[in-house]
Amino acid sequence: MKQILMKQTFELNRRFTVADETGQIAYEVRGQLLQMQKNWQLVHEGFEVGRVTKQTFSMLPHILVEVDGRVVATIQKTGFLMFSDYRIDSRDLQIDINWATMTFSVMYQGNKIGQGKRRWVRFGKQYELTLLDDKAEQLFLSVVLGLDRAKADKTVSTLFADNWAGGKK
Repeated sequence: MKQILMKQTFELNRRFTVADETGQIAYEVRGQLLQMQKNWQLVHEGFEVGRVTKQTFSMLPHILVEVDGRVVATIQKTGFLMFSDYRIDSRDLQIDINWATMTFSVMYQGNKIGQGKRRWVRFGKQYELTLLDDKAEQLFLSVVLGLDRAKADKTVSTLFADNWAGGKK
């Protein structure tokens, strides 16, 4: 079992740092903000080990989670505006998530590989993660990154839906 902290940064090219139990940065997440198709790379020792891509040119947006160049999960938006939600499709992964509190657990081929929760901080985001299978570390971190992207989109769509429906401003 290993404790991991994924922490948002406010640098232009870096979105998150991922620190191990000792506080050493083991991974970083780099994002490309000014492109139509949004990509976030999970980088370890200078090499990309995972990628999350938001597909914007589809009927309803969806997010691809890749590890070692293969898609391991898709997170598909369902519904429209205030009725939207996300469906997670994967052959080998099962993800139990509470979108309101951002607490989740991830199972791979029937074995629980990790769990986590979003820690609410004043500025930025932090995820406290518990890795249960060291061999699945990059897979677990890539899935968490995909969930974060979906939650960010869900939050934005909810804000717009409230205004569109004449709710809070």
